[in-house]
Amino acid sequence: MISQNRAKRAKDCEAYIELCEVIHEMDGSVDAIVVEGVHDREALEELGVTTNIEIYSVGYNYTSFVEYLMKRYRRVTILTDYDRAGKKLNRRLTARLEREGVKVERHYRDKIGRILGFRGIRNIESITSLARRL
Repeated sequence: MISQNRAKRAKDCEAYIELCEVIHEMDGSVDAIVVEGVHDREALEELGVTTNIEIYSVGYNYTSFVEYLMKRYRRVTILTDYDRAGKKLNRRLTARLEREGVKVERHYRDKIGRILGFRGIRNIESITSLARRL
C-alpha cells in the first residue's frame, strides 16, 4: 500500500513539474489565456501565470467576448475544460478567432490536456488539487 502511494505521488509530482514547464513556456508566448471561470484563473495564477487571463462564462454574450478578444490580443491560448462543453467552446472560439486574424496557440492546450488526462483531471481548476496532493 505504501509503495502504491509513493508511486502515485511520484507520478503526480512528475505531472506537476511538466505542467509548470508548459505553463511557464506558454506564459511568455501568448498575449492572453481564455478560461471558463474564476477558479480556473486562480489555479493558473497559483502556478505563476502573469499573462492576461480572460474569463468566458455561460452568461456572457459570445459575439461581444470574441470582439473584445480581437481588439486586444493577437495570440491567445484557450484553456477551457476538457469535458464536452469545454471542448465545444474551444472549437467554436478557435474557429471564430482565427477567422478574425487572432492566432490561437493550440499546442499548449494539447500539452496541458495530455498531462492532466494522465492524472485523471478534466478541468483547469483541478490543477490546484493536483498541487495539494504533493
